[in-house]
Amino acid sequence: MFNSSQSLPVDILPAHLRPLAYRTLSKKYGLSIKSDGLMELAQFIGQNFSIDWKKNPETLKFLEMFATVWKQQERGLFVDRQGVKEVIVEIQERQKTLTQKNASSAQNNRLRNKNNLDNFLHQRKSPIQENVINSTQPNSPNMQAKSSEAIDSDINDNNNDDEDDPSMIANTSMEIPDLPEENDIDDYPMDQELVNHDSIDDNETSLTGLASASNELNWRDYFKFINATELQKFSYDPIKMHFIFTPSNRQNKSNDFNLRLPNVRANTTMFSTRYYLVKDRIMRNEAFQSTDSYNPLSSMMSLQRELTPGYEPSEITGSSMSITPVKNLLGRDGQNFLILGLLRKNVKGNWTIEDPSGITEIDISQTIPTSGLYYVPGCIVLAEGIYFTVGNKFHVTSMTQPPGERRETTLEAIGNIDLLGLNGLSNPNYISRLSRDLKIRLHYLEQDMTDHRCVILGGDIFLNEMATMEALKKLFIRLDNDPPTMILLYGSFTSIPVYPSMTSRMISSTTQYKNSFDTLAALLSEFKNLTEESTFVFIPGVNDPWSSTTSLGSANLLPQRPIPKYFSQKIDRVCKNVIWGSNPLRIAYMFQEIITIRDDLDDRFKRHSVIFPLVEEEKEQNVEDLERQLEDVSINDSTIINQLIKDTHQLPTNIEQSRKYVKTLLDQGNLSPFLNTIRPVIWDLDHSLTMHPIPSTLIICDTTAPRFDVTYNGCKTLNPGRFITKRCARYLEYIPSLKRATQEEVYF
Repeated sequence: MFNSSQSLPVDILPAHLRPLAYRTLSKKYGLSIKSDGLMELAQFIGQNFSIDWKKNPETLKFLEMFATVWKQQERGLFVDRQGVKEVIVEIQERQKTLTQKNASSAQNNRLRNKNNLDNFLHQRKSPIQENVINSTQPNSPNMQAKSSEAIDSDINDNNNDDEDDPSMIANTSMEIPDLPEENDIDDYPMDQELVNHDSIDDNETSLTGLASASNELNWRDYFKFINATELQKFSYDPIKMHFIFTPSNRQNKSNDFNLRLPNVRANTTMFSTRYYLVKDRIMRNEAFQSTDSYNPLSSMMSLQRELTPGYEPSEITGSSMSITPVKNLLGRDGQNFLILGLLRKNVKGNWTIEDPSGITEIDISQTIPTSGLYYVPGCIVLAEGIYFTVGNKFHVTSMTQPPGERRETTLEAIGNIDLLGLNGLSNPNYISRLSRDLKIRLHYLEQDMTDHRCVILGGDIFLNEMATMEALKKLFIRLDNDPPTMILLYGSFTSIPVYPSMTSRMISSTTQYKNSFDTLAALLSEFKNLTEESTFVFIPGVNDPWSSTTSLGSANLLPQRPIPKYFSQKIDRVCKNVIWGSNPLRIAYMFQEIITIRDDLDDRFKRHSVIFPLVEEEKEQNVEDLERQLEDVSINDSTIINQLIKDTHQLPTNIEQSRKYVKTLLDQGNLSPFLNTIRPVIWDLDHSLTMHPIPSTLIICDTTAPRFDVTYNGCKTLNPGRFITKRCARYLEYIPSLKRATQEEVYF
């Protein structure tokens, strides 16, 4: 497209380029061009399209490509100078990539033509082969003389599934036209951008079929394990409302996981980023899209009814909702507002709600919270109430958490950014995205992998105890006959925290910890099928090194680095595929994103849950009424007995607690929705805890919560619980393609 080497550059005045830029960028794509942006565009076009830039059709193609890339990157409405420079750099990178691919494709064509010519000459030298080729023509009577092995060989050479058509078998030297690779669709090259999109949609099915036939996907290329430091970091810009790739100093540096200190800016932007991501998701909710009059006294009640199981929305009932920043409360005495903010306590011990614009005290003495959710310091809530200037306090009448969103909706909203790097890694000049073609192909590939299953063991696999080794041996005997694709093992792998000390036998705790893994390696060496075919994944716990040296088994920093290689040498030699993952760990399985974490969140939720006075009074009143009824009940009084029977819609306590647990976690969009004083987090690695979008599968190994299997907004959430209970070893078998989990037990 750029012909700067064949023409002389000229200086173009911005006023001369304005009419063409206005017709293309403003009227067609709805962009507003700033003066500095127009000047940068004029300078670039003058240097690359010479004096005939007005008549050159490549100028219009460039402007349309520029607008398309600008829209893809969600840079907003205003085209400024810095944005123009960045988009031009990305367009040049895409053109360079396309040129390289075309050169590679041309070279492959030359090699294929050369091979076809060599085969033809070779066939001409061999009359026997010439007779065989002639015998395979459609009308040849000797068609049946060709062996089945030769036919299968020809089919494999052509990569064609049409086995019944003899003409397809005969034309073994027929050239297949080059097809765009999967990255071509994602990269949107300039020459393809001007193609009519309607024709592309019409031929999409045939194109996908041909691409699948010519370039089969290998499922192992889309089965990746991504530690916290290896995860790409994208910063959210609340003004332009799009993600920006941010290079991380920790990326690909696993040795300095906890040694490199983050900067202060990472701490100041950690909770503001969480806030803006939640607000961006809320503003896409239908309750906030209505243009009807806002009724704050009924908005929260309407939202609470929508969150109730079995609720059917009506077109008549409904109200719009709008969020007011905290700074706008000043001077507006006695008015109703809806606030989105961070829940925390101030230095006086009073509850406050905070957003990027300010902070205000709240009164929760008359608050009615939405049931089925945890409210803890550090979570982001929607609070509705009345603000009084006397005392500058916001009296909350109702409180709930932000409504959730499905994974597919969030991916479409953020432009299908390839967060896990399935289609390639991003850089400051290029953001990798997931094309629709790749999504479809990965989906069909995933549906064919129904034989892949994952074994999820429970937490606290204490390798220093004989009962654990006995249970593992029983389990490995069962699994060795039919090895699973992946086995997840969760720490802590020792019942005693690893710290500098000596035991009674004068053995250091690190030596004893290493001996435990050596014993496990000796046990695994007896099961050849498992060690050759299965992938073992080890997730550390609070007692594992090196965080335990300072915390002594208490709550340590998140994310937690993998177990050091010093302790894993023998297992690495015994097992063919071993992953020493961080905590949490992300797993890319085809198009699915699986997040797994080892943390006792249920205990922390209950310990730090906010106490609402009205809710406590209601509980006490219900207990008193129940005791009064029990005192008056008689055997013949069937009416009172029926009142004591649970309602048909009431679920068992374990199920209600599990749903409450999962809904709180996914609605917050973070694996640690607490303040740093409750759950310390490494500031510049907070993006590894973010769930935006929510994963396809979330595996939480929580030994303080019962085992559960809950699906919310399409996210499958599993908890295997504790590994050993009395003389029983418990685990889960999970099939990712079907999203089906079964609870299994082994007695020893």
